[in-house]
Amino acid sequence: MFKSVRSRLIASFALIVIITLTVAGLAFAARFGGYRDELTAQTLRSVAAPVYYNLTLFPGANIAAQPNAGRRLRSELTDYLRLQSENSGVIVLLIDANGNVIDDNASVDPALASEHFSVPAEPQRGPNFSELPEGTHRLASGATVLYVAVPTPKAVRAQPAGVAAIVVALPKATAGDVFRDLARRLIFAGGIALGAALLVALVLWAWMYRPLGQVTAAIRAIARGDYRRRLAVEGPSEVRALASDVNTMADSVETSQRALREFLANVSHELRTPLTSIRGFSQAMLDGTLATPEERERAARVIDVEARRVLHLVGELLDLSRIESGQQPMRLARVPAAELIAHMNDVFSMRAGEQQIELSASAPPGLSVMADFDRVEQVLGNLLDNAFRHTPRGGRISAGVRALSGGLAEFFVTDSGTGIPPEELPHIFDRFYRSSGETQGTVAGLGLGLGLAISREIVRAHGGDIRAEAAPAGGTTLAFTLRLERPAEARPAPGAADRAAELREQGAGG
Repeated sequence: MFKSVRSRLIASFALIVIITLTVAGLAFAARFGGYRDELTAQTLRSVAAPVYYNLTLFPGANIAAQPNAGRRLRSELTDYLRLQSENSGVIVLLIDANGNVIDDNASVDPALASEHFSVPAEPQRGPNFSELPEGTHRLASGATVLYVAVPTPKAVRAQPAGVAAIVVALPKATAGDVFRDLARRLIFAGGIALGAALLVALVLWAWMYRPLGQVTAAIRAIARGDYRRRLAVEGPSEVRALASDVNTMADSVETSQRALREFLANVSHELRTPLTSIRGFSQAMLDGTLATPEERERAARVIDVEARRVLHLVGELLDLSRIESGQQPMRLARVPAAELIAHMNDVFSMRAGEQQIELSASAPPGLSVMADFDRVEQVLGNLLDNAFRHTPRGGRISAGVRALSGGLAEFFVTDSGTGIPPEELPHIFDRFYRSSGETQGTVAGLGLGLGLAISREIVRAHGGDIRAEAAPAGGTTLAFTLRLERPAEARPAPGAADRAAELREQGAGG
């Protein structure tokens, strides 16, 4: 129940209507109680006025000298007032000069015979009914009445009947009476409002359902493999944003799937060549085709080289997977930037001499970063290897580091090679990416290797960023940022300096 957006939308509208009507009803009932008493008082005044004026013309007012005049007068007044009470629906009582209800009129309600009311003062002139004060009186039964008391006309008071005033009363409305009176009206109004709210909710749902239904259908189509499915961006702003995000997701998934297919094809090709060589030479060794020791030694060397090639490719794939999944933690320590740059210069100096490329490396003294020495070395090695593959003989490669604002240091490698097409610069760090120039053989290949993709993941694991841009003098600049060491941060990891020196010796010797 209430699992769909439609049911929740309808329930929300219904709940809003119910809460609003309940609060409004309670507030109105609290205010309406006093207003109803005012209406009751106005009704009592409107009933009292004609009764009073009719008594001024009452024929019994001129029979004072007749036998039993008082009794006859009270009887006639009782009959008249009983008729008025029945016609108006109010309680009309006669009271004597002491404020007691005259028994002759108690037939209206025997429970009122013993009641006592205050006798109003005799006015100088006729009473002003619009300003006639009302009062409340608690009956012996426990009920409360709202009443107005009017002195009888002077001619009636002068008669032996003893009628001093007229009391016109109605039961005072209780909170329950007010609520019961309003409940029917509120329920009727609530039913209309609830029906209108449900209709509006259904209209709104229909208005939103179409674009939401399209989004749902598109997502399901993408899940089935229809990566070309796209949505029309329409509807409310939130739905438009959702449709745009789904289209972006579909573009990304389509690109990833295409890159994955290309990568699998390339990996299959790269693996097929060394595995074919390994299988061919091993088979030749087994069936005796290679008869001489020299031939068998040559076959063993080929098998070893090709096996290393396969292991290197598999190692890169596993390395990338571990870094992306967070299974390869970075062992952060203080790393002097100058020491790291000097080490990389030592490692690649022999290769620079062999390829007749001018290699320069520099770093300001005293600059240290918080990093994993081995992993940053791997990143710089990948960037320099990429630069050497793009730079022809006689070219130049420079590597260095500079401090940036915000507590960052930027390492960079710039070459004077053939450069990378501008449209391919944003993609060279993508995994599975292969440049169009590589397949054509017109650009030094970005390669099937995963070195740059691994470099990006290592830099991201350090909290930095990596980029590629065209160098001003031609060629390409690859750069990445690392966090500078703060004074309160960790000191160098034990053996870090020795490790750097050992790597420099290996680079110089290799």
